[in-house]
Amino acid sequence: MDDIKGGFATTAAAMVAILLGSPFNAVTAPYVIAMAERSYSPEVVDLIGIAWMILAYPFVFFAARASILAALTAAGVYIAYRFI
Repeated sequence: MDDIKGGFATTAAAMVAILLGSPFNAVTAPYVIAMAERSYSPEVVDLIGIAWMILAYPFVFFAARASILAALTAAGVYIAYRFI
């Protein structure tokens, strides 16, 4: 059963990451770049901006996967409790 639940969570999380990775980057990138500008040269800030853009997708993926797994587990426990 864990394989089915994990597979579903991974597939759904990949879809969520595709849909929400870019908006997450658009909302958070100005803050990350502003913080980087305080400590680094402009060349390094550009690199940090690119790295943040690339890392936004895995951040969203793993957050979505953890949330979906928790929701599926809670739903399973609730359904099991209802039939007891």
